[in-house]
Amino acid sequence: MNIALTGGIGSGKSSVATILADALQAAVVSADLICRDLMQPDGAGWHGIRALWGDRFLQPDRTINRALLGQAVFQDAGLRRQLEAILHPLIRSAIQERMTAADQAGEYLVIEIPLLFEVGWQDNFDCTVAVYAPEAICLQRILARDGVSCEQAERMLAAQIPPAKKAEMAMHVIDNSGLWVQTVQQVGRLARSLRKNSRQ
Repeated sequence: MNIALTGGIGSGKSSVATILADALQAAVVSADLICRDLMQPDGAGWHGIRALWGDRFLQPDRTINRALLGQAVFQDAGLRRQLEAILHPLIRSAIQERMTAADQAGEYLVIEIPLLFEVGWQDNFDCTVAVYAPEAICLQRILARDGVSCEQAERMLAAQIPPAKKAEMAMHVIDNSGLWVQTVQQVGRLARSLRKNSRQ
């Protein structure tokens, strides 16, 4: 079973993905980590970025300045679309390879995809899970974690589908706005439900 897990920035989706995978004895695939690998020097994404923008986002050691690129993406929607056109097909292909292997092995796979609904990939998976937290809580977490300004954090949130809308679109919702123990309990119930359904 291939489970796509999403949520807004600051929702806690990576932590939830980890405990859900533990509960299902599954592997976790992270779209963000795939993206980072693709952007390593001489990676497919790296070559695409350099072909389009030359050395604009490169550092002296040939690595991509992710902070500079990220800032440009949040300020320029056109640039963001160009970057997505380079990276998204590559990410999708890598995810599909992992899903095919999991299907052949009869295993569970948890795929963490922050922009699942934004890019319209939700129908490619057996089920979808949204990790929810109100925007105010997400904002607090971003500020505490990333060391960005309030304006930058708000821009990050505004670039994604609102958390409540993602919760409406998903098959399952984990509310991560309260105590962590409550989140863990919800994930345990979800794992049991998924196991039961997969046996039917």
